[in-house]
Amino acid sequence: MKSTGIAFPHARGNCLRPCCSMQKRVRIILHWLLGFMALSFGCRQEQSAMPSGRSSWSPDRILAKLDHPRGIAVVLSDTLSTQALQLAQHSELLIYLQLADPQKVAYSRRSADQSGLLNSRLYIEADASARIHLADNLADAVILEQGSPSEWEQEIRRVLRPGGLAFTGKKEWTKPFPKGIDDWSHPLHGPDNNPQSKDKIALAPYLTQFLAEPHYAPAAQVAVASAGRLFKGFGHIAFHEREETYLNKLVAFNGYNGALLWQRDLVPGIMLHRNTIIATPDLLYVGDDRSCKLYDSGTGEHKGEIAPDAVQAGGTFWKWMGLQNGTLYALIGEQEMKDPVMRWGREKHGWPWDAISPGFNQQDHPWGFGRDFFAIDVKTKKISWHYHEEEPIDSRALCMNSDRVFLFRFGAYLTCLDARSGNKLWRKTPENAKELFNAIGAYLHRQGWETNWRSRTYLMCSDEALYFAGPQIDKLLAVSARDGRVLWENPFNNFQLVLREDGLYGIGGIWRQNVSKKFDPLTGDILADLPIARRACTRPTGAADAIFFRADDGTVRLDIQTSRPQWISPMRPPCFDGVTVANGHLYWWPFVCDCQLSIYGVTALGPAGDFDFYPTATDSERLETAIADPKSISSLLHDAADWPTFRKSNTGHVTTTAALADSGRPLWRFAESPAEMPGTEILGHPWRVELTAPVTADGLIFYAGSDGSVHALDETTGERLWKAHTGGAVRFPPTVHRGLVLVGSGDGWIYSFVARTGQMAWRFRIAPAERKIPVYGNLLSTWPGASGVLVEDGVAYVAAGILNYDGVYVYALDAETGRVIWQNNSSGHLLREARTGASVQGHLLIHDHKLYLAGGTSLSPVVYDLATGACLNDPEPLKTCDTTHPRGWELYLIGSRVVAAGKPFYSRSDQMVFDPTVTDKLLHARCGNRDILWVNQSRLLCLPRIDEQTLNDCVAGTRYLGFFAPLWKKLSGALKPIWEYPCPNSIAMAVARNAVAVADAEELSVLDLHNGRTLWRQALEYPPRPWGLAVSRAGRIILTLEDGSVRCYGGASTVATPFIRSNNTYFVDSTRIVLGCNASDAEIYYTLDGSEPTRSSARYQTPIPIKESATLRMRAYSRTGGAGYVVSESLKKVTYEPSAATSSLAPGLRFAYYEGSFNKVADMERLEPAATGLMMGCQLKPREGVEAFGYVYDGYLLAPAEGIYTFYLLSNDGSKLYLNGKELIDNDGPHGAFEKSATLALKKGEYPIQVKYFQAGAAKALRVSWSGPKWTKQELTAETLFHQK
Repeated sequence: MKSTGIAFPHARGNCLRPCCSMQKRVRIILHWLLGFMALSFGCRQEQSAMPSGRSSWSPDRILAKLDHPRGIAVVLSDTLSTQALQLAQHSELLIYLQLADPQKVAYSRRSADQSGLLNSRLYIEADASARIHLADNLADAVILEQGSPSEWEQEIRRVLRPGGLAFTGKKEWTKPFPKGIDDWSHPLHGPDNNPQSKDKIALAPYLTQFLAEPHYAPAAQVAVASAGRLFKGFGHIAFHEREETYLNKLVAFNGYNGALLWQRDLVPGIMLHRNTIIATPDLLYVGDDRSCKLYDSGTGEHKGEIAPDAVQAGGTFWKWMGLQNGTLYALIGEQEMKDPVMRWGREKHGWPWDAISPGFNQQDHPWGFGRDFFAIDVKTKKISWHYHEEEPIDSRALCMNSDRVFLFRFGAYLTCLDARSGNKLWRKTPENAKELFNAIGAYLHRQGWETNWRSRTYLMCSDEALYFAGPQIDKLLAVSARDGRVLWENPFNNFQLVLREDGLYGIGGIWRQNVSKKFDPLTGDILADLPIARRACTRPTGAADAIFFRADDGTVRLDIQTSRPQWISPMRPPCFDGVTVANGHLYWWPFVCDCQLSIYGVTALGPAGDFDFYPTATDSERLETAIADPKSISSLLHDAADWPTFRKSNTGHVTTTAALADSGRPLWRFAESPAEMPGTEILGHPWRVELTAPVTADGLIFYAGSDGSVHALDETTGERLWKAHTGGAVRFPPTVHRGLVLVGSGDGWIYSFVARTGQMAWRFRIAPAERKIPVYGNLLSTWPGASGVLVEDGVAYVAAGILNYDGVYVYALDAETGRVIWQNNSSGHLLREARTGASVQGHLLIHDHKLYLAGGTSLSPVVYDLATGACLNDPEPLKTCDTTHPRGWELYLIGSRVVAAGKPFYSRSDQMVFDPTVTDKLLHARCGNRDILWVNQSRLLCLPRIDEQTLNDCVAGTRYLGFFAPLWKKLSGALKPIWEYPCPNSIAMAVARNAVAVADAEELSVLDLHNGRTLWRQALEYPPRPWGLAVSRAGRIILTLEDGSVRCYGGASTVATPFIRSNNTYFVDSTRIVLGCNASDAEIYYTLDGSEPTRSSARYQTPIPIKESATLRMRAYSRTGGAGYVVSESLKKVTYEPSAATSSLAPGLRFAYYEGSFNKVADMERLEPAATGLMMGCQLKPREGVEAFGYVYDGYLLAPAEGIYTFYLLSNDGSKLYLNGKELIDNDGPHGAFEKSATLALKKGEYPIQVKYFQAGAAKALRVSWSGPKWTKQELTAETLFHQK
């Protein structure tokens, strides 16, 4: 166990978290980039000297050197450097800053948070060793600011992607591409139509490289890859609204970190599922209805086109393309039908295969036929040779090997051309090759989930043979590539093929009928019967050690060495594409469907090498403590009516003994920003802070956010008490235990903070290693603490991981100390030979001495023995590569059974998933002799108590589409409700002892528990977060909303709450504090030393004399024994500030006006003022058209009387206020409109005052206010402001 001096960031009071608007951020970036426009962005060399006189690489030079402005940059330093901050603020890079000194993490994170960048565009960690906490091949750039280049070089080479840049010392160098890497240059890997990669690096076992948006995308699709980039064509058919953004788009991604590099529009309505996109390291070739467009692979810039004479080509429509040895081969012809762009707007699972569009609905395939075939020199764009057929060539059966091109049309010809000259080597027709055409047979019009699309290719080749197989042909047929004679055939008519050196693999449909085989490619001899088949449409693709194809849901990895199937359960490739194998990685793509999957979007896996998936965690290695004696931490006073964990309790029953008020109103709102929390773009996709659900205990409210922050608010006032930071996104709220709050973070650690102060008590690394990857815009550990934390009997339970093949790590820790009690490091690989098992795809639940985890499609729920951690699930079903488990992130206890339901854990909250296993849910809650059912988040039923057997019967043996799920209709239809309330699309609910609260996107409703009558309603400006509702013991309803705010609703508090009646928390000599309470029958107990007040503390009877500064903490107890909340107040003794000796003062303040881009007010000091003069106050009058500017105001303030004064400084962006030459208020940094205050004692007289302010762009605001001995808050006016003549 390590003791650390890390003081993790926390703050009292109205702590600032500034945030720029998107408009403002764009303007800042544009302003910054003006200075870069003269630099060349393409400049790169293996090594170049650092510019003379520079001690480090400046941000502008770094950006100018990169091949793309968007990506991931690593900064290795000993502090939060200006360079890292500027790169995060003024570029599209995601910055990972790793410090050498762990002691500096807290300060650096706090500073980054004040800039609105922490854990969005800037991540900060520390490691004293030369080890960077990122996955291999992830970063686009590494900047070494501190440390020896030779010491860091090996590690920098590990994390840099091939082609990435390192800036070390005085050298700049580029990481080369490794040997053995392969492109996927054509939609089927190459022009031979054989989807077998030559990549020697993408080998099992695997670790996730990145997860990226979009989650869903339209049909049809093709994918190609080259030189570390991925290119995806998205077609013209959107089944649901969520896919419409990418209709007819060509999108480029970084193949190592998933950054969206660029996108271009494609011609609408062209059927994309054909070979008309080719990727090379420098150019992307895209054929359409007019020409072959040439795009720069790195930037998407249009570089020209290839367009043969339309008369000679028989048209301008490019039907097929292949690139080999500097020659572009193309089938070009007349215009063909364009499908209408389809926006179906469906709201259900599945689709009709033939009716997806008019084109796909035709039995006769209408696309890809042409009469003229060309060979074109790509350098000169001139035609090398041209071949013509009278009857159109079918591009689905067009392929080429190393030296020959093969053209085919059903019932007409099979032609072989010399690829170099275009000479006809042989041509088979029904007249001269009757055996061949009889063997080929008649064209089949098949299209369906078992056979694939009509647009699929059905001919592939090697140097020795051609292979016919696909929905269009009634068998597998092999033909000699040398002379066109039949070699062999197999009668099964639903193989999809992969040709490898060891054999021809025919992956058969239908699922659960094991008809797959391995053939001798030239004789057809069956070398092996393979114990698996593919499910549905997705084509197989081959890597060096495996073949991938769709499982029932998920992906089958057919291991070549053992010929055994292994299940990659979380994701499946789309219907038009298989797994793309390139760049040393495996790629899965987004599609339109809602199949039973855990992960959607762009998914990349890389080789794990010798990674240890089963390490044993020890306290000495993983545990860091910041408080030596945990027993010194004051415990909260817990009550059964508290809401201390997600969904109230460890069973998630959302039932509280608190009572809700008969009438309610808004009580307070807390938000980081006065308006909706602004978003940004990370790696090319939208990103914004999302809050967790709230929890509450003993008058405190806790919640967390996707920016890694943890917050504590006062339940009565909504004032923030503290804010702490972790290193990654937090998915579930903290759990309150005694005097601690425990939270699992996306950085792979579980944190324990002191509930009252936010000080870190301890943290424990639950990830097996420090390895961070991009996950849908967040930089997370491969093993985040994403399950949340539950505490039972002093033991904290947490699970780390995302996907099973990466490994899943479940822990029981002593909640007080963080020490390990037990650990399970094997449930992710429950079936170890296949590395499949549990994933972390939702929250935890405890019932009947068992720990349950929402585990995704392969196992859910996952069940662990609470005492030992042993996984109780049976691994045998995993061998079938099949699933009977819903993938939802939510767990429900129904009777004695726990079931999973809801959306996939990593789905977007604004995108629906249309499937019964997602939408069919049942929450069962019990209050006294009544049961509440929340059915499908659309209906509330109140019933007499339901016996456990009835509840169990609605779960056992019930299946939806093959997936176990409760049959809600069976239960709710068999019982007569006392009352029923429709609540369609509701999001969160709670059951109190007298009422039920339910919230949807627009309204919070409170219903009488006894009769269902509406007691009161409140309109909501924004929807709640999922399950974002808690009820405090005082009967207040706390909501976390999608705009990033926290709202409190209710009536009069039911909890006795003390307060200070006298307005004298600041005093000069001494004072007497008068206390009061909202409950007349309560007794108040208090302390003055900061300790927790109990009944053993001093009881308030008369005003409390105070002579020195102190922390007053008080708690009220009702005479019935109920305890109220602790209320804390700082009592501060102050001395009078000396006034200045002044003469010859005149009204107004002197000002200096500056123009430029500033990050803090001190930045103005480097410039000369653009203007100076006098103003009657702190007014903002920038030059017309200028949005980035600053002011410094100087003068004197007249205090009219002796007493206590409070100053308020509101600004957008940064500001500081100085009085008597001392900094009084720091509101610095770029942020939205935000106010801070400070209090001090002044005598009557004049005091030097200075205000500094800067505005970074867009909205501007500055207001200086004060309150004094005889007046409340008001703005400083000209009558009190003067300057020296």
